[in-house]
Amino acid sequence: MITVVFLLALGLAGWTVSTLMSKGKHQDDITKELGNIFESLKLLTSSITALVKLLMKDSIASAKDEDFQPISSNVIDLLKVEKKDDKEVA
Repeated sequence: MITVVFLLALGLAGWTVSTLMSKGKHQDDITKELGNIFESLKLLTSSITALVKLLMKDSIASAKDEDFQPISSNVIDLLKVEKKDDKEVA
């Protein structure tokens, strides 16, 4: 699926470049749309960056030792069970 999207984007880029090189009738409109696309990509990138920063702040703020206590006790219990099983097999 990613390959298909990549090939479509590559084909569209090639078509756009060839049209701009041939000095077609709609060159100004194409240039305007390309500018719009780049502006949208800049906004998308800044939004994703802001989202990642917020998620990191939230994760760091909520990461306390008591949050991981149930997880660590479950892991310790599982390790104890595994040791019992190994001793019974031996």
